[in-house]
Amino acid sequence: MKKNIFFIVIVFIILCGTIIYFILQNGKEQKSNEIINIDTATSVIIENRKIQNENLLDDFIENSYNKKASSIQIDNIVNESKETILLEYVPGDKYSSTTSNSISTAPSSDWTSEDYQKYYGYFKLTKNESEEKFDGLYWTVRRQTTGNVVQVIFDGIGFDLAEIPVICEYNLDSSQYRKEYDITYIARKDNGIKTIARENQFDNMNYGLYTLAGDVDITIENDMVYSLEDAVNERKITVQSILDQAKEDAKYGICETGFYSDGGSMEYRYKEFTILKFNTLDGNKDLIIGMPGQIINNSNFDSYDYRDTKILLD
Repeated sequence: MKKNIFFIVIVFIILCGTIIYFILQNGKEQKSNEIINIDTATSVIIENRKIQNENLLDDFIENSYNKKASSIQIDNIVNESKETILLEYVPGDKYSSTTSNSISTAPSSDWTSEDYQKYYGYFKLTKNESEEKFDGLYWTVRRQTTGNVVQVIFDGIGFDLAEIPVICEYNLDSSQYRKEYDITYIARKDNGIKTIARENQFDNMNYGLYTLAGDVDITIENDMVYSLEDAVNERKITVQSILDQAKEDAKYGICETGFYSDGGSMEYRYKEFTILKFNTLDGNKDLIIGMPGQIINNSNFDSYDYRDTKILLD
């Protein structure tokens, strides 16, 4: 009988201890939530360098690029400390069709920074209880990535800045960034153009794939290495995926871009190579991988005719 009573007492103590533990934990979580005070539906959350709701950041960057009004809240949380960053883009009179008292004259030398902001729009950044404005003519919001760190920055066109204004940063591996394979460019002795895939040969794409003055290897999952020709022929990758990856890398600032007014040709410039996507008014849509730097004006293109690939190296 005494053993039964002792057993019941032990069970009762354990049960009470468990209940008290969960009450304390729940109170701790509630207290933590009160300290942090996050709206997970409308805020970009960076907690210990890991990002949530990154799509809201995508929307803000896209809207500001297209001169559309947009705002975003970024909650940067380290342990139980939160820094709230508020970022707003306000379009200027130049981009509004229904503004009153708008500035109708062209910019002049006596304009103040407020005049530029009113005419071209501006970004308003509130961080650490301080507010700054950046006009929409010379400034833009974009990502830049080094290693595994993504920084969201103000990029000042025409400014040689000792310190680039950083809005926030987070780990690349916690983002929506995806990479299917690595490209390795190996320079050749000749400067010719080599055919990899002709128009509509694969993927029903209306452009061909070529390399300029070099060969390309594709590395998949760190240990599977293919020549570009084999990777495409064996359907390890698609022609379109090369362009898609370049666009993804440009979005995260892993490569630089150059846009041309020949109809919309675009270069994606990496440190080791450049991907050129032609989009000329005369109908050239081809995709070319070449040496680093600007390649669109390469002299080899003078004799290059995407309609006649007989001159290319096969």
